[in-house]
Amino acid sequence: MTRHVLDDVAALSGRARAFLDEHCRRTPISLADPGRWYECTDVNGAPVPGPAGGLERLTSFVARYGGMTFCPERPGCHGAHDHPYVFDNSVSSGWDELDDGDHVAVVGSVEGFALTLSWSTGRIGAVEPDFWIAAGAVNLIESSALGQSIYTGESWSEAIERDGKGAGWGLTTVGSDAFRGTVGEVAAASSEWNRWYLDEHVAVHGWRVTYEPERGEAVMAWYRTPEGRRRIETVAGPLQPAP
Repeated sequence: MTRHVLDDVAALSGRARAFLDEHCRRTPISLADPGRWYECTDVNGAPVPGPAGGLERLTSFVARYGGMTFCPERPGCHGAHDHPYVFDNSVSSGWDELDDGDHVAVVGSVEGFALTLSWSTGRIGAVEPDFWIAAGAVNLIESSALGQSIYTGESWSEAIERDGKGAGWGLTTVGSDAFRGTVGEVAAASSEWNRWYLDEHVAVHGWRVTYEPERGEAVMAWYRTPEGRRRIETVAGPLQPAP
């Protein structure tokens, strides 16, 4: 049987493991009769056998991640543990075919929306079957861990533009790619829709809402040294005076 991700030391960074110790709860999983709720559908919603090995794939996913409830990367938990990601503790879904030929299965929930797993890529989606938020389950955990360490970190100061909207609104003059090459990207926590850049002076988080393609990227930045503030201002322009 596939080990639970928490039992696999090599699967997660030290930061992610510490994050799960503080922000994750686990409920017992059940793999008894996993096919009981397993039904697959084609693109028209009609029942079909589903992809070969589909039930085994979901059983392995539940064995590895099932029963995990953990805090999201923003806006910062501060001990409340609100609006968590929840991975189901049993196989309760089959694979549903999408218009592009991929298949997705429901593997959890967040804020009342289903979390979905892509058959072809392992991506994790939310809100609608093909609206992606992470490159995979481990990627989602790593992003959440990094977000909590920055958003709630007392050593970090938010970068607030001098002519911007104020605290919590982020940077509006640049995209996160403007920091590429200036601040190292955290590959384990980043995905196509969710970029993290971090070093000892600067942290940057840029994310896109894939289910609202007309919306631009949201970008937050922080610094914890005068050098970090100077580097952000070099990229994004003048910031409000430090408190």
